[in-house]
Amino acid sequence: MNLRVKDVAAQLNISEKTVYKWLRDGLLPARRIGKTWIITEEALRSVSTPASLRPENDAISPTPQRLITAGFNKLSKDPLKVEPPHSEGETLNKFVDILAGATDQGLNKILGPRSSDQNTIQTISSSLEAAEGEILLQGIGLREFFGEKSYTAILRQMSSNNRAVQVRAILVNPVSEFARARAVAEDGLQFEDEGQFKSGPLYNDSWRSLNVIADLKKQSELRSRFGIDVRFVDHWPSVYMVMTAQSAFIETYHFGKPNYALDGTSIDGLVPMFHFESSSSYAQILRQHFNYIWSGSNPHIKTFSLGDIAEAMQVVF
Repeated sequence: MNLRVKDVAAQLNISEKTVYKWLRDGLLPARRIGKTWIITEEALRSVSTPASLRPENDAISPTPQRLITAGFNKLSKDPLKVEPPHSEGETLNKFVDILAGATDQGLNKILGPRSSDQNTIQTISSSLEAAEGEILLQGIGLREFFGEKSYTAILRQMSSNNRAVQVRAILVNPVSEFARARAVAEDGLQFEDEGQFKSGPLYNDSWRSLNVIADLKKQSELRSRFGIDVRFVDHWPSVYMVMTAQSAFIETYHFGKPNYALDGTSIDGLVPMFHFESSSSYAQILRQHFNYIWSGSNPHIKTFSLGDIAEAMQVVF
């Protein structure tokens, strides 16, 4: 009998998210047809039967405890192989070391990928909704923050309420070679052509988002406390970042697409999001980096104003 992910989650008393992770990591034997995982009862028994009741040659089959312990072991070249676990004392010490290191570095939590984990989006949204003072945004594309499904509604509400917030955003110049590189990575080699690029989905998304930015900027000029400014650069940022006075959400950027990804690329939020305290040394370094790029003081990194890009993309500003 074949089982669904939710059936496995119910039988093992774990979350569906955990089941998906085990499947992706190869810790739960299964095969995939399209978007559907096929899990047999035999595969489920291999992770739920106590090791003492299994044949000797099955001694290292991944029980739920081994699946947890495996996270502390070195990665194997064989994704289906689970290394023998450490002793309970060694595992506990490693666990404590990990927690201590994370705490020392100001890491609050590791969140799921923002493209697939709604809890991540909600956590960032809640942080923005409660924010006062300076907010720093950094990303590759305009739609990351000002798209239809992004944080536009929160920013509009801030403006409407004349919140004491100053938003600064650094985004990649949407008519630059960097933007075209992203279009090729996301949508195909045909967007290497300038005409195709300007008629493609990424450029059109950028145009719509630029209108949102221009509208917010106009509103801010009528407000006494709310402000927003955006600069565009011919520079590929190393991270996606949302930083408030309390929290810094950081995601590293990469080209490429994981084999298990159904759509999108890893530059579109398919890697974990790190939640740091804004007072942490890492967040402070990123703030310094942000301010350095914002200043335009590096002659090799061209910086453009909102007016410059609005003119280039024929947006009324």
